[in-house]
Amino acid sequence: MSDQQVLIEFDNVQKVYPNGTVGLKDINLKLYKGEFVAVVGLSGAGKSTLLRTINRMHDITGGDLKVNGQSIVGYKGKNLRNLRRSIGMIFQDFNLVNRSSVRRNVLSGRVGYYSTWKSSLGLFSAEDKKRAVQALDRVNMTEKIYTRVDQLSGGQQQRVAIARALMQDPQIMLADEPIASLDPLTTTAVMDDLLNLNKELGITVLANLHSVPLAMKYADRIVGLRDGQLVYDKPIAEVKEEDFEGIYTKAGVEGGALNG
Repeated sequence: MSDQQVLIEFDNVQKVYPNGTVGLKDINLKLYKGEFVAVVGLSGAGKSTLLRTINRMHDITGGDLKVNGQSIVGYKGKNLRNLRRSIGMIFQDFNLVNRSSVRRNVLSGRVGYYSTWKSSLGLFSAEDKKRAVQALDRVNMTEKIYTRVDQLSGGQQQRVAIARALMQDPQIMLADEPIASLDPLTTTAVMDDLLNLNKELGITVLANLHSVPLAMKYADRIVGLRDGQLVYDKPIAEVKEEDFEGIYTKAGVEGGALNG
């Protein structure tokens, strides 16, 4: 990886919540441009916290976090808005406006490029309206462009959410349990969409996944967390199925055998 561009760098990152809960502890991790990285671990291991520090949805409480070589810890105002524009986010619960059309939801991915009054009135440019069609085409959802979101299946809603994130022209795509509430068929469709964005557009994808087989199938690299600590980090060519037992069980972590 040494010849690749470091896109995201965690340097001894700590995250302690106001109630004293440790979200992240001593995270040292480099993520490279163009990677598809799967983050695995038990519920509560810190996977969502890790992702949400990258777009500053969560502020870290110690260490440093860099994107494109620049520390983002102190970002405010314009710098923070620009950072968030460059990072798409896909949520487990889709986070769409159910009573609005697919088209309006996808166009909302461009609000960071407009003044508040223009975006609230839906005054998007003809170019961005064309861009919305292209984004929907990329996830095979153009036929639903004028459909209300609450009339779509869960899988269709998640694909709309991907199209919305794509409207930001993101450099990074964060996917927080993107397929947790989907059936197997739509799970494959959504994961294929993410893989296509990664391979065809060069977008760096960081996805929290509960499914070991999906992590093995789609990722270039597996990162494992337990109790807020990094306990595993290997390229997919070096990953063995038995490794996952160590990520999910205390003994494997205490043995230290999983640190890549």
